[in-house]
Amino acid sequence: MKTKQNTKLGKDTGSFFNYLMANSVSVPEVGKGATILHWSDRSAYFVDFVSADGKRVILERAKAVRTDGNGMSESQQYKYERDETAQIVTIVFRHGKWREVSTGWDGKTNYNPVRILFGTMQEYYDYSF
Repeated sequence: MKTKQNTKLGKDTGSFFNYLMANSVSVPEVGKGATILHWSDRSAYFVDFVSADGKRVILERAKAVRTDGNGMSESQQYKYERDETAQIVTIVFRHGKWREVSTGWDGKTNYNPVRILFGTMQEYYDYSF
């Protein structure tokens, strides 16, 4: 199956569910949380800052604590806590995509594309990899 952007599902994407989530239109809002969508995993973040134009966002990695007792299962439930040692991430909307801002070894600023869903915090670990 191919999408309009020539993405080959299963080859260019890991999780079909993550692919669908990444293509929803969502707006960052402080206090609403965010989910970064990886190949098949998902990482939960707190939204700590949104610029006035909505194009710069500061995220804080949530400490995700399993609450379900299901072990290595697809059925996972988490509670999310703040962690004073959490990773802080800045993302910007640039050239039609959300991009994570980082500094390379050479001191240059990098803008790497990131698939993100705002308005929900979801942690998920795919045990099949």
